[in-house]
Amino acid sequence: MDNNGHDILLDVKKLRVYFYLDEGILKAVDGVAYQVARKRTLGLVGESGCGKSVSAQAILRLVPKPGRVEGEILLQRKDGGVIDLAKLDPFGNEIRAIRGAEVAMIFQEPMKAFSPVHTIGDQIMEGILLHATQDRKEAYEIALDMLSRVQMSNPRQRMQEYPHQLSGGMRQRAMIAMALACRPSILIADEPSTALDVTVQAQVLRLMKDLQAEFGMSVIFITHDMGVIAEMADEVAVMYLGRIVEYGAVDTIFHEPTHPYTLELLRSIPALGREARTRLTTIEGTVPVPLNLGKGCGFYSRCKRGLDGLCNVEDPPYLEVEPGHLVRCFPQGIEVRR
Repeated sequence: MDNNGHDILLDVKKLRVYFYLDEGILKAVDGVAYQVARKRTLGLVGESGCGKSVSAQAILRLVPKPGRVEGEILLQRKDGGVIDLAKLDPFGNEIRAIRGAEVAMIFQEPMKAFSPVHTIGDQIMEGILLHATQDRKEAYEIALDMLSRVQMSNPRQRMQEYPHQLSGGMRQRAMIAMALACRPSILIADEPSTALDVTVQAQVLRLMKDLQAEFGMSVIFITHDMGVIAEMADEVAVMYLGRIVEYGAVDTIFHEPTHPYTLELLRSIPALGREARTRLTTIEGTVPVPLNLGKGCGFYSRCKRGLDGLCNVEDPPYLEVEPGHLVRCFPQGIEVRR
């Protein structure tokens, strides 16, 4: 159980994903820790290159070589047992039994995730035949039912079509149907609405919330869009340069932000009523490449309130400023901002 009495399905501890390159060690994910509770949504937010997607890939052991996964990824299985996914063979039978059946993933670009030479129906049925039933007729009916549940128009016809014959919104619905066909306990959604127009994006987000309520699953929602996080998440982990810099309930993150990076992210959200032809607020600079990094706060070079001689020479501690609200910053910096 977490501090609020929720049943924990996924407990990630000291997760590290390092890529050992000729140029040095690239620390894509560096000591990340979070929990995902039953029927709750954890939002992972941050700019591109912060390690959000790689941390999700580590859960399903999809990190490509020469990446190495270290730490603990404790999953409470449907049978009540607990397994450490970090210790499983990425190509072994154990992780294959978990992918799709207990933890599923929706990718940002379904056109790349779907095979172009197989029909939508066959690709949805593949997972069902692997995890649920070996009866093709039953698998067909399950796949057809899932397409209906994701509000796909004329689902029987779509079963026979190929990915290139569907629109972007329809492909995303098909991807959701494929991910949920075996009723996983946890769904990882990696920026599932980024490539869609605003109207279709709103439809997809509403669909995901409805299906989460119907199936009682947990969700890890990955995005760089703070507006989407406000709508979808219960808890939020703000990532920067491979680390979580702020963690808390969604209301806390939006109404009582403490880390300078979180503050800048919130300031960069376009606001209704803004004066015409005024520049949007941006975060100066870019995310550094996490290669051979020394000590110090990773955000120091872009931080307007960094303390010279402290933030640039020592790793900031991970402090609990309030129950359930964690911030990776020095006490002096937190006091200055408050």
